[in-house]
Amino acid sequence: MSKRKIITYVNIAGLTIVITAGILLAQTNAGNEKQLPKLPGDTNTLTLNQIHAEHLPMALKAIDKALKAIESGEKSVAIEELNMARSNIVIAHEALGHLVKPVFANNKCPIMGSPINPDKIGEDLIREFKGQKVAFCCAGCPVTWDKLSDAQKEDKLNKVKIEPSVSPQAGHIH
Repeated sequence: MSKRKIITYVNIAGLTIVITAGILLAQTNAGNEKQLPKLPGDTNTLTLNQIHAEHLPMALKAIDKALKAIESGEKSVAIEELNMARSNIVIAHEALGHLVKPVFANNKCPIMGSPINPDKIGEDLIREFKGQKVAFCCAGCPVTWDKLSDAQKEDKLNKVKIEPSVSPQAGHIH
């Protein structure tokens, strides 16, 4: 099998994972008819049912067609179908993204020590640090954080880090 085909299969597998995550997210949210916020420049409001019944199945069909096209050596058809799948996944991703709240590593600001209200944290009050989302209480704190060394950031974050809890019934980490 050629290197190109392997890369294509890996990309298709990645798309399938994204679709599966979208379906699981749609199924776990209460009220399948819940309207999602409109996307920028879009006049239609999507529902979870529409994403689940229309966009994700269209993406799956396009991936199936792309696989057949790859097997028969029809590169242009495969690319066209993968682009169609990508388009549908982007629509689902953007619509579902409005429902997903970020999970922060901290429940208090690492600079001021103030409690963090996740519902009031905008993108301007979030920083990525070693694969974690760190939330801040006000506009000045991320600026101060950005000036710290990694060791200082680590120390401050460790003081306000949320420790995972273990459910005694199931033994699961939450």
